[in-house]
Amino acid sequence: MDEGKAERFESWLTIIIGQRNACCHHSRVWNKKYSIRPTMPAKTTYQWITLPTDTQRIYFTLCIIKYFLNIISPNNDIINKIKSLFQEFNEIDISAMGFPTDWETEPIWQ
Repeated sequence: MDEGKAERFESWLTIIIGQRNACCHHSRVWNKKYSIRPTMPAKTTYQWITLPTDTQRIYFTLCIIKYFLNIISPNNDIINKIKSLFQEFNEIDISAMGFPTDWETEPIWQ
């Protein structure tokens, strides 16, 4: 693995671990801006996001998780689970989580 890919992978794992820890310790995650800025890939092997995205918001972390899921479980249903949560908790402003308008149209979510 070249140095750039290793650096990106490490930054992605760091952000996922931080997110996992926040969830496990009942910390606020929905409108939090993280101090860690994961690396945005210049090129990916699989589908990725194309809209401008704040890498320090939960949306970017979910995109990372979705990227990994698309590799290890191509028929995953995470988008349905996310949409279900948005319906159940419709008072939450998803833009505060970094979700761009029309996020569902992004290649990664297809």
